[in-house]
Amino acid sequence: MTPAHWTDAYYGELYLDSVADLLTPELTALEAEVIAALLRIGPADRVLDLGCGHGRHALALAASAGLVCGLDRSAAYLRRAAASAGGVGRRPALVRGDLRALPLRPARFDAAFSWYSSLFAFDDPTNEACLAGAARAVRPGGRLLVHHGNPLRAAAEPEAGAARTLSDGSRVEERSRWDPARGVDVSSRRIIRPGGAVLAATAELRYYMPSEWGRLAERAGLWLVAVTSTSGAAERREPGPEDPDLIAVLETPA
Repeated sequence: MTPAHWTDAYYGELYLDSVADLLTPELTALEAEVIAALLRIGPADRVLDLGCGHGRHALALAASAGLVCGLDRSAAYLRRAAASAGGVGRRPALVRGDLRALPLRPARFDAAFSWYSSLFAFDDPTNEACLAGAARAVRPGGRLLVHHGNPLRAAAEPEAGAARTLSDGSRVEERSRWDPARGVDVSSRRIIRPGGAVLAATAELRYYMPSEWGRLAERAGLWLVAVTSTSGAAERREPGPEDPDLIAVLETPA
């Protein structure tokens, strides 16, 4: 495996416990519908979920694609995904691997996607290498989708905070700060358990402006099809400051 990274501490019990109640079946179904439509997933297609976490999108898409493969660095998340897949008709394949060194055969998939900023957790050269690696996993004429937070919204509200209480009595506290010089959202999160135990970590996620995506696509050997958002996906509307997310749709040259 590649060297330790902040994602190891952040994307574990801390992250999943703090958002589990927010990741409802209805939200998962909506996001899977957007992914399927933008990638034009058909019943025979092979689809790669990059940074699949505990597998909710891979599971949601498995029934409508020929094959869904979920890849993640976390063995614990993959075990959780495998346990959740036990009750579904068609199970996704699950592979442990790092986004910086994909253990996959080139052109193996018809489409690939990365949801919730998982592809761009590094510095710019590494992020670009991750995008190029993802592109190599997709066949000529296939599609790649990358989702992350909307930098236009982050720039409009450069500092934010939130706190809430979970059903078990744990308190979740989060502070985020937008670093415009780096285009990075710095988010510190902690869970305070009822007994006093604390889980805490900081994430640094790179959000690329809509205007940056043409350059990113070109350097990765991709065509930029559209830059949109979850709410604007149907009409391919470019995100504005009111949209919480950004989606880049890319295509490999045929």
